[in-house]
Amino acid sequence: MGIAQDHFEQLSALLDDAVILLDAAGVVTQANQQAFALLGEHIAGYPLDWFLRHPDFMTALQAARRDGTVSDLTYTRMDQVRRAFRIRLAPARDENVLLVISDDTSQLSVDRIHADFVANVSHELRSPLTAVNGFIETLQDGAIDDHDARDNFLAIMKMEADRMQRLIDDLLSLSRVEAREHNSPDGIADIEHILDDTVSVLAPRAKDKGMQIIVTSAENAIEAGAAMVRGEHDELRQVFQNLIENALRYGHEDSTVELRIGLGNTAYGELRADLLRVQVINQGDTIAPEHVARLTERFYRIDKGRSRQMGGTGLGLAIVKHIINRHRGRLRVSSEAGETCFSVTLPRV
Repeated sequence: MGIAQDHFEQLSALLDDAVILLDAAGVVTQANQQAFALLGEHIAGYPLDWFLRHPDFMTALQAARRDGTVSDLTYTRMDQVRRAFRIRLAPARDENVLLVISDDTSQLSVDRIHADFVANVSHELRSPLTAVNGFIETLQDGAIDDHDARDNFLAIMKMEADRMQRLIDDLLSLSRVEAREHNSPDGIADIEHILDDTVSVLAPRAKDKGMQIIVTSAENAIEAGAAMVRGEHDELRQVFQNLIENALRYGHEDSTVELRIGLGNTAYGELRADLLRVQVINQGDTIAPEHVARLTERFYRIDKGRSRQMGGTGLGLAIVKHIINRHRGRLRVSSEAGETCFSVTLPRV
């Protein structure tokens, strides 16, 4: 006899992980809800190796059945985001095998983010820190008595300090988003409300450049009040604030930034009523194709000098990409004939 149903349920209740019981042929005989959520309810009654692709899985399964060996395997799934799991197989009675799948994505993400954070901060802060130290030394060498030079140096030092503060804020924001990227949000957000709020905040900045931000409906427009998506309000607001700020920063003066709302489509162009698309469109310099593909890389800048002069940290679009991934959405970028479009597609409620 294998593990009784009540014993299996008691064991599953003690663990937050996916727990599966396999018979001698490797067929799923029992599984908890975490296992069904991870692999699908269709695994019940079928060989698990149909759904769990791992080169060493069958070897570990046979070792547990025949020799009573407990094995640990590392398993990676490439869905919309990369997820890492640890699989432990242990023998049960009558050649049955008990299998536990633990999600290690969070720990791996934290370790990787920590390493990247240290490397990126060291590189990006070196330049402004060198500049600030240089001005301090110059002031200490006597320039502090020169009123004009002192005021000029202090203004530059303040600008570099502000730049370092923005960089640190964006790095922390990116780290938080990456650490939670594998957990999709379960709240509901109103995209129309988010866009209205964001436009109100950024309208003065647009006015300073003689620009205007307008919200329009696409040809496949949805009904008013129907722009509800599965997501977190604050994170999605950050997405559109970053995209609109980017459009204002690189758009031509006296031009228009358009926010176009409509139904979304799949990667193959199929229109879907369960998808919402928001396009952020600005008129500016055309971005070359070789740059478009790399815009969401952290610290990637087409023109580093111009980007830093305009206050960019090189992290805004990386933050946007990871938030959209967490929301199981899609980001597409196109640029031609002086018009650049950032298209965000999200699942509607």
